[in-house]
Amino acid sequence: MSHLIGKKRNVMIMIGLIAIAFVLIMISIQVGAVDISWQDIGRAFTQYGDADLAYIIFHYRLPRIILAILVGSGLAVSGLVAQSILRNPLAAPDTLGISAGAALGAVCTVLLLPVDIQSTWLTSLTAFVGGALGAFCVYLLSYRNGVDPVRLALVGIAVSACGSTLVQLLITQSSANTNTVLLWLNGSLWGRNWEQVMQLAPIILIIVPIVWILAKSIDIFGLSEESSKGLGLRIEWMRAMLLLLTVILASGSVAVVGMVGFVGLVSPHIARRLVSGGHRYFVPVAALVGAIMMLLADVIGRVLAPPLEFPVGLVTSVIGAPYFLFLLWREYKSKNRTG
Repeated sequence: MSHLIGKKRNVMIMIGLIAIAFVLIMISIQVGAVDISWQDIGRAFTQYGDADLAYIIFHYRLPRIILAILVGSGLAVSGLVAQSILRNPLAAPDTLGISAGAALGAVCTVLLLPVDIQSTWLTSLTAFVGGALGAFCVYLLSYRNGVDPVRLALVGIAVSACGSTLVQLLITQSSANTNTVLLWLNGSLWGRNWEQVMQLAPIILIIVPIVWILAKSIDIFGLSEESSKGLGLRIEWMRAMLLLLTVILASGSVAVVGMVGFVGLVSPHIARRLVSGGHRYFVPVAALVGAIMMLLADVIGRVLAPPLEFPVGLVTSVIGAPYFLFLLWREYKSKNRTG
């Protein structure tokens, strides 16, 4: 009976999150440099709507809304997987060096390669390679007979800072495409269109369901190494595969919108507080929470001082930084109590 009650509660929470996301989507369509009334939004989906307003909705606002959902879901699920398989509540794309490495790879493509060979797909590839190298460096430097959560977070911050410094150095040495690079550094949905949506959508729509299918295997990582092996799980092989999926999700998201901080760190913790029952529920709820965070940050960034926009990455950092410091303090206190 308790299992059925818990399952019903999880379903109700997911329905509630979907409703919140839908409200934010409608608000995001309406607000901006040009406010659009509900009546005009309704007419835009018919042949009687204003052509200019319809163009704004379908070519500017809908792509960035869909992209916010995709990026939020991708970062949240990548953070959830990283925290689970590393048994580290502080693991996330931005604290594992994935975001900074991916941004460095993408920026190198934009600033160093000839324009005639640049493409969105090449940028995604270099972002993936940079994200993988960043994660590898963090894991290697923080490993001392195991991976301590606080050490991993501090090394991740250091590697991320190095990546950001290298990006700044590239900007100072180049005068081309610096505006594009600055958008990446701050994480922005401004100017994004259907091309970026089509670039990221296959990654999210394929990898996230794969992670959900592997939910039971991810649950086993919560047990000890001996118990996991006793249940027949090939620990190292599964960890490597899941880390690869994490890098793909995070690097693909960063390649499209830039460095968006704390979504991958905060969303999994919120998901675990909202629902129970393992990663079968954690994965979809974390994806919904990440999408809501991105939609909310985008709306806040557009309504604070229109027609100016605050980058979405700046807003998520303001929201998530205090929570990160709280998690870091809690891990430190927990380590001292057990030590």
